[in-house]
Amino acid sequence: MIFSRIGFSIEQKDYDFEKDAVVKTLDVSESTYTTQGFATWMNRITEKLSLQLGVHYLGLAINETYSVEPRAGIKYTVNEKQSLSLGYGLHSQIQPIGVYFAEVSDSTGKVFTPNKNLEMTKSHHVVVGYDRMLKPWLHVKLEAYYQQLFDVPVGTDTSENFSILNLRDGYATDPLVNKGLGQNYGLELTFEQYLHNDLYFLLSSSVYNSQYKALDDKWRNTLFNSNYAFTFTAGKEFKTGAKFRNRIIGANIKVVYAGGLRKTPIDIEKSIAEGTTYYFEDRAFSEQYPAYFRTDIRVSMKRNRPNATHILSLDIQNVTNNKNIFGDYFNPISGKVKTYYQTPLIPVLAYRVEF
Repeated sequence: MIFSRIGFSIEQKDYDFEKDAVVKTLDVSESTYTTQGFATWMNRITEKLSLQLGVHYLGLAINETYSVEPRAGIKYTVNEKQSLSLGYGLHSQIQPIGVYFAEVSDSTGKVFTPNKNLEMTKSHHVVVGYDRMLKPWLHVKLEAYYQQLFDVPVGTDTSENFSILNLRDGYATDPLVNKGLGQNYGLELTFEQYLHNDLYFLLSSSVYNSQYKALDDKWRNTLFNSNYAFTFTAGKEFKTGAKFRNRIIGANIKVVYAGGLRKTPIDIEKSIAEGTTYYFEDRAFSEQYPAYFRTDIRVSMKRNRPNATHILSLDIQNVTNNKNIFGDYFNPISGKVKTYYQTPLIPVLAYRVEF
């Protein structure tokens, strides 16, 4: 059993175009609890075939919602180097905590919280996998998966396409209902070498599709439907020997290449007329930003002493200073669409002592 206390103090302000002022949309300081419990049972059916069954419980005290989730997995060991697996699980997730405290006023001025009793978002997960050991330190794994999401909070208007699945920052403060859907499916390939001869690497690649449906009853791309992602991480240690006081030099690199996030095109004519950003909502997330590319490198020098380990390191994040797009907006002063970017090259010099 796992009991967790969540303490929070949330204040959110947004610009209200009708009032032409910044208004406070959230202001709450409270705490709540989550309760989790799980049990598993494993049975070795044959020498090569094993079955694992389980159940997981998740409860949220703030609105007394809970979820009971069955899990199952079966694994067939072809030989000492190869195995096949099939897994299923029902998984639940509580909403971003601020969403529960959205306030709405009715015609009489009475304030109420329409999202306080939102259910958890749930999803059925099915995964099929193949794992092969090429060497004791080297293996490859291929997985195909499908996720069916339901009870997803979406906007209450049948003409809206808002879904909490596309929430990137902040908290949704409009009334929501658990009537949305979502689905994710794809293939993942992992090629990994555990630390061997002071060298490790991990190549992770994925091709996938991510969609959602709100009350407008249309399947659309989610904000995060990049369609593909590739990550390569590697590192090597060099032992200098007694001549250099047994210092260890480390070199690491991480490269990420992924499809860009999705975006909703801006209605420039209407934005110019109204002096603020308007989107073609009927074409939500129909366009895509350019691909995301980033390389991080790290070099370090480590010295082990009798009572402590000293590490001097230099991390350079986004070493190529690639201009990855974060988003765009309409600038009413210039009458043009402006683009803003993610973090540029960032060097981080650090000295750490481990006792």
